[in-house]
Amino acid sequence: MRTIIKLFIIFGLGSTLSFAETWTGKLVDAACKDRSKRGSQMTECTPSSATTSFGIELEDGKVLKLDSTGNAKASEAIKSTGTKSSMQATVTGSLQGQTVKVESIDIQ
Repeated sequence: MRTIIKLFIIFGLGSTLSFAETWTGKLVDAACKDRSKRGSQMTECTPSSATTSFGIELEDGKVLKLDSTGNAKASEAIKSTGTKSSMQATVTGSLQGQTVKVESIDIQ
């Protein structure tokens, strides 16, 4: 009986850790957003092929930064699709502070 209870606890903990969240918003240059916050100026911060630090700006204006994996995936997507004035993205992953540990990213 104890073995069965231990197995349920282990599987229960493992399943809660594997849940991913999804965010949809505008793909932005995270470094530009950081600078514009400090300077209190409203800047568009559209990412380009030279951008190395990306974020996703949610509908409420909050910006979640992408981890290194997400930055690489976003950079590749921009290089293949080109720069647009408004890039909508759907990001799936787990939130760690203000940074998303990216599992997948889909840019429209």
